[in-house]
Amino acid sequence: MSGDLRRRLERLERGRPRPRARTRRRAGAQDLPPGEEVETAEGLAYRIDTRYSADYRHGRSSLQDVLSYAPGLAAEVANDAGLERSKIQRWGFVDIETTGLSGGAGTLGFLIGLGSFQKGGFTLRQYFLRDPEEEAAALQLLRADLEGVEGIVTFNGRTFDLPILESRYTIALRDRWKLSARPHLDLLYPSRRLWSKTLVNCRLSTLERHVLQVERTEEDVPGELIPGMYLDYLRTGDASDMARVIYHNAIDILSLVGLSSVVLNRHRLPDPTGLSEGEALAVARWHEAAGRIPESEAAYRAAVSGAPNGALHAEALKHLTALLKRQNRRPEALPAWAEWHRTAPDDPFPCIELAMYYEWEARSLAEALKWAEVALNVVEAWPKGWRREQRIAEIEHRIHRLQRKLAS
Repeated sequence: MSGDLRRRLERLERGRPRPRARTRRRAGAQDLPPGEEVETAEGLAYRIDTRYSADYRHGRSSLQDVLSYAPGLAAEVANDAGLERSKIQRWGFVDIETTGLSGGAGTLGFLIGLGSFQKGGFTLRQYFLRDPEEEAAALQLLRADLEGVEGIVTFNGRTFDLPILESRYTIALRDRWKLSARPHLDLLYPSRRLWSKTLVNCRLSTLERHVLQVERTEEDVPGELIPGMYLDYLRTGDASDMARVIYHNAIDILSLVGLSSVVLNRHRLPDPTGLSEGEALAVARWHEAAGRIPESEAAYRAAVSGAPNGALHAEALKHLTALLKRQNRRPEALPAWAEWHRTAPDDPFPCIELAMYYEWEARSLAEALKWAEVALNVVEAWPKGWRREQRIAEIEHRIHRLQRKLAS
């Protein structure tokens, strides 16, 4: 056979559809939670369905609470206009467990969870790969499940779950399905906005404890151990620990529903005085970025009134005074500048703002000079470096100008 003919035959062989083998039943698979085998054109898949009532309570809220919010609000929170045309009853809450935590083409999603509201309740559907050969069948069924979904909700799904699923569709089914193009609420980002300044981190487990008030049982397993546990299962056939992994995934999905409610609630509140200091500050900046100035000011004032001292209080005063200054409402900013200085006496910027106000607005040169000198004393206590020298030079220039004005 000529070399050219051999190469042509090899190309034809590569393009031929691969026969799908029936899944090998692994020893110990009977230890998995009850589910059903589903036959597809790609082979068998193992599916576990769990049904919850709509008023099922997960932590401090019930699952149906999320249905009371407008999809337009979700579109603003997620910065995804596609969500505005969705119905929350048609959202899909997605979380996957994988063989690796860093992603990449070699990472397999061996457990795919999808939660959705159906027939007056909430259905949690999980596809577990008893064998990696079941991947194509599970992905085929998952696509059918997701076809009717109008919005996807994840936690860090934008950079992890959805890209992994897209790569697996390409590898296992030769299907370049752009799942990430669907309307999407990734709860990681609004959660960071709301709580990154007050919590040690914004992991889902941390938010469960401190925001949702969810306590997992001893059935749970730390997420970082899950990839190794599945690889152990593949090596030994012992599925006894997989129930814990499936429980972990189920709680993740339920927490997505609860966290959606809390995130939307924090952004919806017409009276921001019900928010914590950090939440009010975050919502104020969110309103301001969208051009909703009255709502932004109300939230900034709520943050100021709720934070008696500390860095959070100083930051709220900084943003409130900047907002008032941009609106040419400097006299209203005067008490907030003074309070900012009392809260953060090592920060020269409120002093400089006061010096500028008294020089150009109130025309009180002596008061302006006093505040400029206070600012200089603050900066002189900074560690030596170019920032210190530059700031001293700027303030000394201001002081000399004020002294000349006073002398004349």
